[in-house]
Formats: sequence, structure tokens, C-alpha cells
Amino acid sequence: MELLLHLTLYNLVASIFLYTSLAYNPRIWLHRMPPEVVAKVDGKTPKEKRMLAYLALPFLGWILIYPIIYVTQHQADFLVNFLTFCAFFAGFAAWDTLVLDLLIFCKLTPGFIIIPGTGREDYSNMKYHLVSGVKGILMSLFFSAVLAAIVAIFNR
Repeated sequence: MELLLHLTLYNLVASIFLYTSLAYNPRIWLHRMPPEVVAKVDGKTPKEKRMLAYLALPFLGWILIYPIIYVTQHQADFLVNFLTFCAFFAGFAAWDTLVLDLLIFCKLTPGFIIIPGTGREDYSNMKYHLVSGVKGILMSLFFSAVLAAIVAIFNR
């Protein structure tokens, strides 16, 4: 039950962060937009690239550090640590794909994410998000194994 509470908090904070930054300026995430959107607008400006860098650091910090702190507070073996990291990382990748991308981004498409020069229909490419989501889950499994091994080495 404790892990479920932490996973909920983790996903909620990451989701709020992502959608708040989209509401502030969706062009910041242009590199993660469907090709239909990217084809219709100019590339990111230097200011937007800097803004992404400023936003990416705290986001990546949250995404990486929270699970590491959680796992290191619980003395467990490699398998339990691996599964816990998977619950955080692959769980967020699945949440991001199914809820944030497919439901909210593709189906609901709130007006604040629509970049001028594009239309609501440009955001509905579900295949793009599914392929990205599968890649994210696979990377999460690999990254979870690496982190679980590192934690196991330090816990000896």
C-alpha cells in the first residue's frame, strides 16, 4: 500500500509538471510532438531550447531521484529493487502513454497544447505515441536493471 501511495504521488507530480509546462509553452516539447505537428511549424527558437533545458533538469531530477531515494530506504534484494524501479519507471511510461498521450493529448486535445499553425487533428496520431511508449517501457526495464544492480553493489 505504501508503494502505491508513492507511485501515485510520483505520477501525479510528473503529470502536473508536464502539462503545466505544455500550458506555459507547448513549443518547448516540439521535439516530442507528432510529425504532423512538427511539419507545420518552425523549429524551436534558441530561447525555447534554453527553456526546455531549464525545465528538463527538475523534471529529470524528480523522475530519477524520487525512485532512487525510495528504493535505497528499503533494504531489499536485487529482484525486489528491480521490480520497484520498474513500478516507478515503466509504470510512468505506461501512464504517460495511455493517459497523458493517448487520452488527453490525442483524444481530448486541450486547446492550450495546440501550437498556432496546427489544428486539433494534427495531435491525434496514436501510433506515434504508442511506438514512443513501447520504447519508453523497454528503456525503463533496462534502466531499472542497471539501477537495481548499482543499489545491490552499494548495499553489500
